[in-house]
Amino acid sequence: MKTNNLKLLKNRRNFYLLTLLIFAVSCSKSDDSVLAPTPPMGWNSWNAFQADINEDRIKEIADIMVSSGMRDAGYEYLVLDDGWMAPERNEQGELMADPVKFPGGMKAIGDYIHSKGLKFGIYECRGYLTCQKLPGSFEHEQTDMNSFAEWGVDYIKLDACYAEKNGRLSTEDLAVYHNAIENTGRPMILSISDFGNGAWAWGGKEYGQLWRTSGDIYPWIGSVYHCAETSGGDASIHPAFNGLWQFAGPGHWNDPDMLQVGNLEKTIQDRAHFSLWCILAAPLMAGNDLTVMTDTIRDILKASEVIKVNQDPRGHQGYKIYDDGDGEIYNKPLADGTTAVLLINKGDKDIDLTVDFEDIGLKDRQKVRDLWKKKNLGVFKDSYTAKNLTKDGHMLIRVGKKGSKPLEGPVAIPEEEYTISGDTYLSDAYYVVNRGVPPVYDRNFEGNKIILNGREYDKGLGCKSRSVIIFKLDGRANRFKATVGLDESSPENETGRFRILVEDAFGGKSIFDSKMMTKEDDGMEVNIDVSDLDFILLEFTGKQVLGNWADAKVVSHD
Repeated sequence: MKTNNLKLLKNRRNFYLLTLLIFAVSCSKSDDSVLAPTPPMGWNSWNAFQADINEDRIKEIADIMVSSGMRDAGYEYLVLDDGWMAPERNEQGELMADPVKFPGGMKAIGDYIHSKGLKFGIYECRGYLTCQKLPGSFEHEQTDMNSFAEWGVDYIKLDACYAEKNGRLSTEDLAVYHNAIENTGRPMILSISDFGNGAWAWGGKEYGQLWRTSGDIYPWIGSVYHCAETSGGDASIHPAFNGLWQFAGPGHWNDPDMLQVGNLEKTIQDRAHFSLWCILAAPLMAGNDLTVMTDTIRDILKASEVIKVNQDPRGHQGYKIYDDGDGEIYNKPLADGTTAVLLINKGDKDIDLTVDFEDIGLKDRQKVRDLWKKKNLGVFKDSYTAKNLTKDGHMLIRVGKKGSKPLEGPVAIPEEEYTISGDTYLSDAYYVVNRGVPPVYDRNFEGNKIILNGREYDKGLGCKSRSVIIFKLDGRANRFKATVGLDESSPENETGRFRILVEDAFGGKSIFDSKMMTKEDDGMEVNIDVSDLDFILLEFTGKQVLGNWADAKVVSHD
């Protein structure tokens, strides 16, 4: 089986020198100089227990992380998710532990975690309430970061429920937390949990060490595959980027959410899930109930050669080299000159999958090792085939010779190519964030001509609700112009709405709102000031209706 159009990546070789430079710089830094030089590993309470956590349970989990060998395998953070705090702050405005769940307080539980050779992680929310409607950190940012530092916190998961009421853009909001953490003088990893609203695009690495690329993950394989696509596919970004790999690296990681290993229906799915997170250089935050963990699940979570792929110091996120809708192949160049390759079958029928060595920067005869079986498979010429992969079946292999010079990866899309400037139609540019249904360029969503008010348009974006896309302007445009309206093929009596916001949805800063429209309404002209804006968000909502941003463009003049 040969690779499809992603094969063009193999000819883009200029990335090699840049990769070597980044690798040399990252290797020259000590682990102490960069927080999270490799993807964080640990355990989070939410997927197993949700808000049902208490002092005894967390101590038991800490004990098991040690006795099971998870700590020694690299799982160093024990993170308490939502549900740990009292429903009210004290008289000084400080957070308090729930006195029933955690009678000893957070400092005591943190001390216990540290006594086990683990690191202490905690949850908060940047809104005025957490997702469980407990006290959020809005307008208490420095007070809360000071408390966390006093308690010995090492890792903060910062959620975003109710953050749209803050009145601050994400960049403004997170700068407050970043500065508050620095003011404490204590290094604390900041995990940005913003439901995949685009931190990779607007500079999340300036504020934290990892950011969500997806909505919440659930304990079924379809959810796992979707979350993987947000980081490794085109579910969150324009297909030209081939995933979010170019936005990740030492100290800043794409996070498709916590692990559901041990919570899925089948062992083969647990292992496929773990393989995907390792090839994608995703944070490995286990979320199973360790008190009932089977030996099989423990062995998956502790698979040493698989974890080494995730924790490779080069910090290159894996990327797709093949995708036919069922079979997928990912490649992750490693620091030692070899490369990791994941071959996975997401379809219902058994398949063979072949990786051509030239597509991963190698040629001729190469050593191949099965990382799950810890077994050398032999030397193969030009390619390797994983045979009879069943549904969710997969192989994670290492190809090449250790000690060789690091292999090339694909070429990153330069920032200039996805930053819109001058007079530019949006359909001639790459969007940097997609949430919902991706748009069709220069056609309506059904692939036909864009027609509004009886006029045909050659340029524009055809959307199906719900569609949210973000474009990077970087302050280089003056005005945004378009004609918006529902497509004539939309259902009768249904309505749709077009909005343009600054940066992302959390700031709530709307600069255009069509209000509800029907397809009988005339197209509405848009001509708004976008000068000095770094990002604009185009949102189309409704109930399964089609909408058109006809002639959507930015211009550098009035």
